[in-house]
Amino acid sequence: MADLTKEQMVEFITREVMKMLGMDEEEPEDKSCCPDALVIGEADKLPPAVRRQYQLRSLDTYKGDITPYEKIFITGITRMELADIALGRDSDAAACAVIEGLLHGTEIFLYDVALTHRKHAGRGSRAFYQLLEGYVRTLQSYGIKLVQGTTVIDKYEKHAAPGADLPSGVITEALARKLVETGEGDIAVRKGTVITPSAKDIFLHAGRNLVFV
Repeated sequence: MADLTKEQMVEFITREVMKMLGMDEEEPEDKSCCPDALVIGEADKLPPAVRRQYQLRSLDTYKGDITPYEKIFITGITRMELADIALGRDSDAAACAVIEGLLHGTEIFLYDVALTHRKHAGRGSRAFYQLLEGYVRTLQSYGIKLVQGTTVIDKYEKHAAPGADLPSGVITEALARKLVETGEGDIAVRKGTVITPSAKDIFLHAGRNLVFV
C-alpha cells in the first residue's frame, strides 16, 4: 500500500467504497431488465457502454408512441430529416419519432457521425454548409445533445481485452485530462461512473460537460 501513488490511492479507496455501496456489480448479460432505447441509424455506431446498458430498438419498432423508449440515439439522419426536425415537420418516421420525443421530454442524443455534411466542410458552398449547421444548432437549442467524436473511454473499451471493463468506473484527474484532449463538445460517460473532485475541476476549467448515458 505504501508504494501506491496518490492517484492510485484515490482509485483504491473509491473502488472499496463502491463495493460497500454495491455499485461495482458487472452489468448483466441478460438485458431483459434494461430500458429500451430507440436507435435512428446503425446501432453498431454507438459506444459499447451504450450498447450494453440498453435494449436497442430499431426505427421499425416505432409505431407512433415514443413512451416505451427511455432515450433516443441518432447515428444516421438525412439532410431532409435534419431540416424537417428543425422546422417541426414530421415528414417521416425518423422526424416524427424525434419530434414526439421532444414533446414528451425524452432524452435525445445526436452523434456527429450522423452529420455526413461535415465531411465536406471547407470544400463546397459555405452558405449551404452554414444552413445545415444552423439546423444542428436549432436541434441543440431544443435540448438534443450533440455527442462529438469518440471519447477515451470508448477507445479503451474498443481495444480492451475480452471481458475488460473501464478502470474501476472512476474518472481521475489524469483520465479527465485525457478526455478533454480528445476534441470539443460534450463527453459521454457511463451512468454510475464516479468523478473525483480533481477530475471535476479539470472538466470545469476546460468548459466540458459530461453526458451520462
